[in-house]
This record gives sequence, C-alpha cells and structure tokens, in this order.
Amino acid sequence: MNTIKLITLLLFISFTQFSLAQDEELLDVDDAFAPRILKIDADSIALRFDIAPKYYLYKHAFKFPNENQNVVFGEAQIPNGHKKEDEFFGEVETYHDKIDIVVPYTNKDVKRTTKFKFKYQGCAEAGVCYPPQTKEVEIKLPIQQIATLPTNSLDSPAGNGLGLNLASSGWNGQSDSVLPESEAFTFETIALDANNLSTRFTMGDNIYLYKDKLKLKSLTKGIDIGELKFPKGKIKQDPHFGEVEVFFGQIEVAVLVKRQVGSPNQLQLQAEFQGCVDEGICYPPSRRLITVDLPDNTITANSVDNSDSQKLSEQAQIQIDLEKNSWWKTILKFFGFGLLLALTPCIFPMIPILSGLIMGQGEITRSRSFMLSLVYVLAMALAYTTAGVIAGLLGANIQAALQVDWVIISFSLVFVALAMSMFGFYDLQLPASWQSKLSNVSNNQKSGSYIGVGIMGFLSAIIVGPCVAPPLAGAVLYISNTGDPIVGGFALFAMSMGMGVPLLLIGASAGKWMPQSGGWMNVVKSFFGIALIAMAIWFLSRIISPKATMILFGVLALLSSVFWYRYAVKNIKKGSKLIWLFLIFKVTLIAVGAAQIYGAVKGHTNFMQPLTQKQVFKFQKVTSLEELQEVIAQSDKTVLLDFYADWCVECVHMENTTYSDGAVKDLLSSFTVLKADVTEQNESDKALMKKFKIVGPPATLFFDKQGQLIQQSSFFGYKNAKEFIEHLRNL
Repeated sequence: MNTIKLITLLLFISFTQFSLAQDEELLDVDDAFAPRILKIDADSIALRFDIAPKYYLYKHAFKFPNENQNVVFGEAQIPNGHKKEDEFFGEVETYHDKIDIVVPYTNKDVKRTTKFKFKYQGCAEAGVCYPPQTKEVEIKLPIQQIATLPTNSLDSPAGNGLGLNLASSGWNGQSDSVLPESEAFTFETIALDANNLSTRFTMGDNIYLYKDKLKLKSLTKGIDIGELKFPKGKIKQDPHFGEVEVFFGQIEVAVLVKRQVGSPNQLQLQAEFQGCVDEGICYPPSRRLITVDLPDNTITANSVDNSDSQKLSEQAQIQIDLEKNSWWKTILKFFGFGLLLALTPCIFPMIPILSGLIMGQGEITRSRSFMLSLVYVLAMALAYTTAGVIAGLLGANIQAALQVDWVIISFSLVFVALAMSMFGFYDLQLPASWQSKLSNVSNNQKSGSYIGVGIMGFLSAIIVGPCVAPPLAGAVLYISNTGDPIVGGFALFAMSMGMGVPLLLIGASAGKWMPQSGGWMNVVKSFFGIALIAMAIWFLSRIISPKATMILFGVLALLSSVFWYRYAVKNIKKGSKLIWLFLIFKVTLIAVGAAQIYGAVKGHTNFMQPLTQKQVFKFQKVTSLEELQEVIAQSDKTVLLDFYADWCVECVHMENTTYSDGAVKDLLSSFTVLKADVTEQNESDKALMKKFKIVGPPATLFFDKQGQLIQQSSFFGYKNAKEFIEHLRNL
C-alpha cells in the first residue's frame, strides 16, 4: 500500500505543476518581443529585439524581404544563438533577453525614406508558440555619397553581406595585389552522416565563385555524388559569361552521397570550380582533392529534410521523431507502440509464465495477484530497457548473446522445476531428498517472493522473446547515433510497459477468478504445470531438431491425457457434469499427441502444423559480408536479404506464414532472395549485423540493381503476407 500511496503522490505533484504552467498568463506578442530601430547608418540598419523573461526568439525565423527595387537589403548579420532541442523544429538556435541585428542596404536612387519589413517568431518557455510575426516601418535614410562603379562590378556593395561603404573605403577601381588561387578559395568538407556531406567554400575579399562552374566528383569506387543543394547566390552581369549566379564570402553546399553495399568508409572527393576577382581578373579553372571519413550507413535527423519524411522506413521515422519530439510525446507514442506489440507472438510466451507464477501462490487476493504482475512487468521493462541501451551504446545485443545452449537448457530446467511444484510431486515419484528440496522452493513461491517473480520477469524478457520491431530498432539506433541513453531508455521503458498491459490485466483478474483451495485448485495448478513443461520444450526447440521437438510435444500430450484426466476426476465430485469437460480435454490431448508423433515420423518440421508441410521459399544463404557483396554484384535483380535466427519467434512465424504464401512466392520470383542465418552469433554474423546496423532479427533489407541499399524500404519486424505483398509492390 505504501507503493500505491507514493505513486499517487507523484502523479498529484506532476499534475499540479502542469496545471500551474497552463494557468500562467501569456504576454501579448509585442510585450514578449519588442523590436526597435537602434541606428540607421549610410549603409546599414541596426535592429534590436527586447525579449521578456521566459520567452525566446528563433534565429531561423528572422527574414528581411526585398520588396523595394530602389533600396536593396543585403544579408542580415545575426549573431550565433543558444542551441536548443526544440519540440517544434528540432535543433535550433534561440535568443533570450535581447538580440541586435545589423541589416546592410544599398540606396540606389538616394531615396530619403523607405519601408523596412522584417519577420520573426518566438515562443514562451511554458510550451506555447506565437504565430510568425511581420512588421513594416517607414524609416528615413541618411544622405549617401555615391561612388562611380565600373561596369563589371556588382550592382550592390552589400552583396557580400559585409555592409561596406565604398565611398569611404578608399577603393579606386584597381587592385594592389591579387591573392594566389590557394588563398582566394578555401575548400573543406565534413560528413554529416553516412549519406550526407557539407562542403564549404570560403572566398577572399571581393572574390566570387561561379555556381555553374562548381562540380564535385567521387574518385572512390562504390560511392557516387548525388544532388548538390546550393544556397541562393547573387545574380551578376558578368563580362565573361553574361548573366550568371555567383557566390561571395562563404557558402555551405549540401551534398548527397550514394553508396553501394560494402563501400569503404573513406571518400576521395574532387572539386572543380572557377572564380574571379570583382575587379575583372579571373582565375583559371581549379581542381582540389580532399579525403572525407564517412560513418557507417545510418539515418539522423540532420541528414533528412522534413519534406522527405514520407520516404523514410518506419524505424528511421521513429528515430527521427525521437530526436525532434518532446519527451512527453515520445513517452506516449512508445507506450502506444507497446500496446500494439502486446498482440505479437513475442509476448504470448510470457502469459503462461506469469500465470504459473501467480497460480503457484495458491489462494491469493486480487491485490496480491496484481502486485505480483506489476513486479513481473516492471522487471521485464527494465530488462528490455537495459538490453536496448547496451545495444545502442556498445552495439552488443544481450538478448542475442544469451541464445546459447547452456542458458536455454538452464531456463528450461527452471520451468520443469516450477511445473513439479505445481504437480505437488504426486505423480512424479521423485526421491524423498529431491522432493524435500523442491517442496522448499514451492513453499517459498507460496510466500509470495517478489524478488523471485522479478527475477523471472527480467529473465523472461531477455531470453523468451528477443524479437525486434521498428520501435525497438528506432530507439536503439537513436541511442547509437546520438549517444543519449536517457531519451532512448525512457522510450524503451514506456514501450515495455505498454507490452505488459495484458499481463497486468491477467494479474488484476487472477485473484477474482482463481478457485479456492482444495481439489479444484490442485487441478488448475496441475494444468499450468503441463503448460510450463510445454514452455520448457518450446525453449529446447531452439537447440534440438524439429523432429525431436515434435516427439517431446507428442509424448507430453499423451501422458497428460492419461495422468491429468485421472488426477482431475479424482479431485471433483462424483457425478459432476464437469467430467465430460475433462473427457473432451483427454480426447483432444490424445489427438494432439498422435498428430505430433505422426508429423515427426513423416519428417514434418512445424509443430504448430504437424500434419502439413508447407513449402517455404528457398533462400540462397550468405554467411559473410564478402559473400553478400559477391552475390549482389552478380545479380541483375533487386536483392532481398532476410536476417533470421532459430531463437527468434517472429522469424520462425514469418517463415511459416509469410514466406509460405503462394502469392508471396510468385512475387519473390523476380527478386534475388538471400538469407543471413545469425542463429549462432559467430564473428561473421556479428560483422554482417554491424555493417547494416541490425539490432536483431527479424530484419529485411533491399538492394537495387546497382547494389545500393534501399534504406526507405528496408524494415525490422514481422509482416504478414498481405502487408509483405503490398510492401514489395511499392518498391
């Protein structure tokens, strides 16, 4: 009860703080952000914004449009702001208290008055943003001394964004010296991510660069240069080339990089360009070579434009949302993801585990049952969160690493031990010393050990369902790219709690529907004992042959049909109509057992469908990155690469359903279909997963005919036949 009171108190405090923030009265926009003209010089205007406390302005929102042909405003000189991860615009620069901006201008016709228009936008720290604002004021300009410019000069001395006053600069139409080409143009490039570069050109004073003469070329095999995104340049009437677009000062060019599978992480980039001195002297065409280090292929918010978000894969979009959304939106969204994942096969095995733990308590109240479920779910959520954060920071998947023989056998034995405690050792006839030890274990369970239930919840999440879905992949990739385990960890925890909702419902209802102590209680407990032994066999199916698995299930069903029926009849009243119900169970179990053994004899491999043997699509297996590169290079079709593991529930489910569908097989005939079986998690498996940032199976990658990864079409998790067919058709 103390725990419930503490949770209630924390929720009340959070709600009170939220209410106070909402009740805080917002200032009028002109009081929150007060613009005023500080000074008007012969070539520039100084503008100041006084910003109220707890309010801020965005740097990217400042705009100074040119709507007057006689007075031309140049590029505004805006100081660097404070970097902020904004819930509306992502990473931005903001200003508090005040900001001074200098806007250069050129007065062509010596007008004395003009209209000065500027735009801005800001927000309150309480989380409310004002709409974009536009102000227009009429200002008086000082009298300028006009300089006579040569015909090959720029129309505006402010074109370089420096706000120079030519009349007072001593410029006389001649150059005392011309910079050498190496100093006139500086070229540097950095990688924003695996597929996007930022190239910077810096020009000397009064030197400009031709836009149409700038070319970038890759000299590295397997890497091509795609689209270049230039900033807006200056239109110039050039004596050599006529009307052209040129750049002064410094420019940043966004460069798209196209990489083939297995391409190196180092790019030899060649730049070709040409420029001139504003006095009429031109440099010959230049060529520079630079080496750029590229990270492994991935997606970040900085590398994707919002307008292209519909082209991203689901996990990539989730990753972007994590970087941009506020924390509370992230928590709610990932909790919703968890509710959806609760309906997948990964969570189903935990239902008999938790039910068996609750049933092992014997007679129990509803509140006690719910608290045991809550401890189990919290431990499960902690395990998922820990595994995800470690996978993101270190690239090590704990869940995959624990799919080894001794761990699986140990966990199977735990289930067998729990099952024995359910049976009460009546039918097993173990030695007295063994019975004594297991009875102590059983009695400890009846005492309601929260620690024991928590340990089972933690281990269940790590060992039972190591399946990967887009939300989990997106969160892990976010942690990997940003190095921020806080946001990613909270997202994973919220998702895990959503997945645990059905388990909490079981706990909330178990106390109500659980039978009282006595014969019925023993019958129900023995049923869950059978279920726990079935869980142990299911675990062993990861390391034993399908034939052995089906035989074990068959033997369990046949033995249960005899002993459980006899035990049930012994514990209910004579003449009860419920005997017919147990008789139906007996016949059903005999049929299931016979079907499993018959299927094993016939060589079938799917214990879920023992009487039929579906023909799964035949994959071409690849075991290493080198082998994959060779196959892709030789293929003239789109390539599908499926990451699979025997211990992955969703992988097996997708193979038995999606890849067995006739329409899917027909559609895949036009693909080169490969499978990377990473069951063993050897060095080759790990290298292949690391290359493509695979958090864990199932994962499906696509490569085009040129061998390039189709990132927006690749996905994590399970898709049924209908979804998969639609996905293939949209490639």
